[in-house]
Amino acid sequence: MSESQAIGIRLDTEFLSKIENLSKAESLDRSTAMRLLMEEGYKEYMKKKAAENYLAGKFTISKAAENAGITIWEMEEFLLKKGFKSQYSVEDLKEELEKIRKKTR
Repeated sequence: MSESQAIGIRLDTEFLSKIENLSKAESLDRSTAMRLLMEEGYKEYMKKKAAENYLAGKFTISKAAENAGITIWEMEEFLLKKGFKSQYSVEDLKEELEKIRKKTR
């Protein structure tokens, strides 16, 4: 396990109550529940930011996936789940395949 460091944070009472309930339901101590939630939240946030950068044209799909720490396929799946519809058509694929065939001859 990697090195850890203790930090102090202030949380809204209502949110802390939700964490306490989760801790009890999952049979976890509060610190473990917080670490799990923070890690999961970080992963989702990074996917969201990478998707935003991809949709804004700042990243390629491979760069977005890399920044999110996931595969290209996982990035595509994430985008689809968020309602993104690809503009890449079957015709685009056929054109690219033809270009590849010409280069390999």
